[in-house]
Amino acid sequence: MTAKTGTRKTYHHGDMQAALLRSARTLLEKEGITALRLRAITRHAGVSPMAAMPHFGNLTGLLSTLAAIGYEELADTMEPVITQDHHAIGMAYVNFAITRPGLFTLMFRSDAIDRNHPRLSAAQNRTSAMLTQVAETSGQTQGPHTHTGLKAALWGKVHGLAVLAIDGLLAPLLQDETSSETFAELISDALR
Repeated sequence: MTAKTGTRKTYHHGDMQAALLRSARTLLEKEGITALRLRAITRHAGVSPMAAMPHFGNLTGLLSTLAAIGYEELADTMEPVITQDHHAIGMAYVNFAITRPGLFTLMFRSDAIDRNHPRLSAAQNRTSAMLTQVAETSGQTQGPHTHTGLKAALWGKVHGLAVLAIDGLLAPLLQDETSSETFAELISDALR
């Protein structure tokens, strides 16, 4: 008769990188950015903290990769509406923030990520190119306005609304039956 061996509750799988990113994202959305510690992420994935090193180097590498995924998803969200007016892009941007508040917050936390991370830089550039396209096609770059200045202004306005929305500060304005129309008007007004 063979002795029953205890079962280990540790992770063993061929795609460690994806498992660690899933664990980080789950913790981020459930517990917030302060929960993102290497030990907590690896514990959630069922591996030792050293298991992350070959894939990411350190916590900053892991979080930078996760932020890059966020920018990639944001670009994927905005891409279908890029040919519509800039209000549609604004709505896509804000809706992305509302549906992924933890990820959205991480994407803009320079203290947690490395902006020079190759995948993150590429993803940010893709999103930035879309915002440039919106500025160039808006028809508002005549006179003293430049594409760069307009892009910064449009991005600042929609980003501000996104942050206010995920922080719950727009809720008092959006409590009636016309709240979705009101929200669309807020974005439309901000992007004029």
